[in-house]
Amino acid sequence: MTVQLTAFLMMDGRAKQAIEFYKEALEASVLFIQTYGDAPENPESPLPAHMKGLVSHAVLKVGMANIMVADMEPSTPHRSGNQIQICITTDEIEKTRKFYELLKQEGQVNMPLLQTHFSPGVAVVTDKFGVVFQIVTMTSEEAVIRGHQKDS
Repeated sequence: MTVQLTAFLMMDGRAKQAIEFYKEALEASVLFIQTYGDAPENPESPLPAHMKGLVSHAVLKVGMANIMVADMEPSTPHRSGNQIQICITTDEIEKTRKFYELLKQEGQVNMPLLQTHFSPGVAVVTDKFGVVFQIVTMTSEEAVIRGHQKDS
């Protein structure tokens, strides 16, 4: 079982500019980038046209560490306090469920635990201390595709 914590920088429509800035300022390299328009369409929740070119997920390598960058989803307005989040990535859905159940106690569920096109289990919670956690189950293959680990 593997668990990894990664800083996740949430932007207000300026993720592409932030990525370019961090490439220069932090000597970051882009391991993965995907826009909202790259993801499969959800007919029950159509994506507004202006969101299609915004970044839904990017992974940057800075020295020995990774940071993630994305633009906020339309359902989650950008505000002071949710710009920097902690992403917990694990390779076991049972571990994801445990983190989800414990972190949501006395906190707030921002996105319930659900299956997506990229994960068998993903959720977002704000814990009782006001810290936002994204909790993601990621197979080894998906982790390589999304730039979270090197292909072995």
